[in-house]
Amino acid sequence: DEGDSQLGDFIEDSEAVVAVDAVSFTLLQDQLQSVLETLSEREAGVVRLRFGLTDGQPRTLDEIGQVYGVTRERIRQIESKTMSKLRHPSRSQVLRDYLD
Repeated sequence: DEGDSQLGDFIEDSEAVVAVDAVSFTLLQDQLQSVLETLSEREAGVVRLRFGLTDGQPRTLDEIGQVYGVTRERIRQIESKTMSKLRHPSRSQVLRDYLD
């Protein structure tokens, strides 16, 4: 019957929304990991450090250069080349769904 609805039927379950977001985030992390695995170890490492993907702490070019024993300019070059690779449709297509 139409009259059987209660107020609780119309209130959004915020915990359900959080659960959906958590699942989406986990799927995004998995996809991102898969994409990073297509890069060289150094390229993936630079991206992880630059954007703080491992520990949530983004690093500067200087800091990453110290880790790899190269100049900040070399890290900038590696980052630039790597970002170009990541923009290629063969790699970026799997991540585009998460941009909405």
